[in-house]
Amino acid sequence: MKPRKYFPLGKAYGEAFCNRVDETRWLVGNLKNIKHSLLIAPRRYGKSSLAEKAIEKANMPFIKINFHLCTTEEEVAQIIVNNVIKLIGKSIGHFEKMITSIKKYVSNLSPKISFGEDIATLELVPKKHINQSLIISEVLLLIEKLLLEQNKKAVIFFDEFQEIGKISQTGNIEGAIRTAAQEMQNVSIIFSGSVRSLLIQMFNDEQRPLYKLCRKLKLERIGSEDYKKHINKIALETWNKPLEETAFSDIMNYSCRHPYYVNYLCDVIWESEKYPNCEDIKKAWSIVVQEEWSDALKEISILSLAQRKILKHIATHDIKTITDQETSSNTQLPVSTISSVVNVLLEKDYIEIDEAGYYRVINPVLATVLKNLDEH
Repeated sequence: MKPRKYFPLGKAYGEAFCNRVDETRWLVGNLKNIKHSLLIAPRRYGKSSLAEKAIEKANMPFIKINFHLCTTEEEVAQIIVNNVIKLIGKSIGHFEKMITSIKKYVSNLSPKISFGEDIATLELVPKKHINQSLIISEVLLLIEKLLLEQNKKAVIFFDEFQEIGKISQTGNIEGAIRTAAQEMQNVSIIFSGSVRSLLIQMFNDEQRPLYKLCRKLKLERIGSEDYKKHINKIALETWNKPLEETAFSDIMNYSCRHPYYVNYLCDVIWESEKYPNCEDIKKAWSIVVQEEWSDALKEISILSLAQRKILKHIATHDIKTITDQETSSNTQLPVSTISSVVNVLLEKDYIEIDEAGYYRVINPVLATVLKNLDEH
């Protein structure tokens, strides 16, 4: 593998996958024991990489359904039906041999098989005027029953699942998924998404259908020692020696161990092919910030003045207690306003409270831009 391939900006495969040993073991255990899982983390923390790594280790057929582009309940139902058909083909195959079983298990879907030169193609056509939630629960129970017949197991990975809550205000789709999921003995579901606050509402609110359906895993940032092993292994392959301790520390400090920005920064560093010193790390981070500057400004521009003030204050101070007179004086905002603003910024994943109890801006580029905003 070429050195820069170790630092992907998308999903991490093979040796590019860093650590997450305990998380992978936890998720593999859930998959093999048919326990449903919820992965919670900010954007670009590697949720999809972790899910697919665990599925690979569990050696189970799977489908990944991303709801990001869905806008209606009909589209949600159709994408689930289409992907369940794919999973039937992956996990069992031979559609023509299963048509009797399929007809036995569905009442709101009409199965149709088309024969090509080499393969048979399955369609599941919804009957007219059928509620979309009934289609969803029926097709999910269909794959469960077919797998049960064959004594096989499979995985369904629902990504950007928070979109379901936006599309279906009544909770019908969530209810349909719960109806099927609680019956499953052969299908394990992974739920994931990029808006933590919405996901937490869906799974933690006892009034919502998915309450207590899953085991939950909150992904934290990867530890410095784990990054050191990963990055120095690549440094040894590239320059026959590990990074200087100060250079490695600078990578951790600039990126704040944010998984996406660790990879982004390292990709820029390795691009030069020169063994890096601290000045090189600083220049590389400057390149990352300049490339992301306009996107960061867009994120800041959609915030209210009060939100921008609090975000900048957090970016430039070490803060454990934020609703105090010192913050009020520095931001010229009343304590009551600060409290409501902080809740919004937490909900929208602009900020978080770290392991030591300090508030921090999640995106390190955004933090850097906020610190230097007056200079541009």
